[in-house]
Amino acid sequence: MTAFTSSDDMYAVFTPFMQSLTTDPVVGRKFVSANTSFRVNHEDPDGVFLLDATVDPPMLYVGADAEGRPAEVDLTMSAEDGHKFWMGQLNLPVALARRKVKVSGGVARLMGLVPALQPAYELYRSHLVSIGRDA
Repeated sequence: MTAFTSSDDMYAVFTPFMQSLTTDPVVGRKFVSANTSFRVNHEDPDGVFLLDATVDPPMLYVGADAEGRPAEVDLTMSAEDGHKFWMGQLNLPVALARRKVKVSGGVARLMGLVPALQPAYELYRSHLVSIGRDA
């Protein structure tokens, strides 16, 4: 079974979760320390998110608003792989090597941020439970 039934379903799950990360006292600070911006382009279903951590607090842009803004790093992956990433079940370096995740821009900056996201995995699982989904 796939994680999302539609783009609207994906946005309904990811948007409040990612918004909560921007203000999280641990993860939000790590985003700001990274001083970068990254856009995640999801496919099947389609959706776009841009996190701008060059400002404090970081800003999240969604959909067309995310598409029209510049980003230092651009990632493309399936929505299912995005879900697996936030569950802590997708090894980003392996996914990049296997081309499951495509990236352009500052790959080194992205890889430097990944370890800082470890606390977000449990936050995502808690978020799923809070909205009545299986974690």
